[in-house]
Order: sequence, then C-alpha cells, then structure tokens
Amino acid sequence: MTERRRPGRTDRRRGERGVATVEAVLVVPLVLVPVLLGVVVFGRLAHTQLVLDAAAAAGARQAAVVGGDGSVVRTRIATELSDGGLDPGRARVAIEPASAAWGEPIRVEVSISEQAAIPFAGTWSVPLDAAFVTRSEVTR
Repeated sequence: MTERRRPGRTDRRRGERGVATVEAVLVVPLVLVPVLLGVVVFGRLAHTQLVLDAAAAAGARQAAVVGGDGSVVRTRIATELSDGGLDPGRARVAIEPASAAWGEPIRVEVSISEQAAIPFAGTWSVPLDAAFVTRSEVTR
C-alpha cells in the first residue's frame, strides 16, 4: 500500500531548493575572486623580484668590466628594468665603491617599492630589493 500525503503537511526539502545556488552566488564574489586576485598580485611581486635580481646581476657584471660606477652601468640597469616591464625612474640604484681596482668587490643594489592591492583585504606597500656582488676586472 502506498502512503498518501496529508493535505496540511509541507515538504521540508521544497523550501531548500535553490539554496546551494544562492550560496554559490554569494561565495564566489566574496571569497574566490579576492583569492584569485591575490594570486595575481603575488605573482606580479615575484616577477618584480626576478626583474630586480636580473638588473642587479647585469649591473654588477657591467660594473666589473668598467671598474665601478658609471653611466654605462646605470644604463645597463635601466635597460634590464625596462625590458622586464618596470619603470627605471622608480628604482633606486646604489653602486659601491664608485671606483675599484682589480679584484676588489663591487656591490650593486637595486630596490623599488610596489603596491599590493587585494580587494576586501587592503593595500600594502611592499619594498623589494636585490643585491649582487662581483669583483672588478679592471687593472689600474
């Protein structure tokens, strides 16, 4: 014998139809989108760090060839930064010493401040820097 429903009784599951869809509509923009944008922001910061590392290394190699600081060294660093998609005008470059004899260490440091903005989480200023040390190849 089949069971018949009573006329005044309501089905509890019927009122829950579409709840999963509504939950998904609320969760996706509020949780998943900021997480995905966070991945993109941190990926951009990692890319900036790699470009700074490459610029410091290229600048140090050039400084070793010319024996210290010079316009050709700073031009090489600026070229490396712009090739990596960064504005060379925003970067701070320090080369020590200004002149080095054969075998003396030369330190090149490149630094920049980037903004990390994640919706619903905030905005931070992230200082990034890279340093590279090489030895002068110029005999004086």
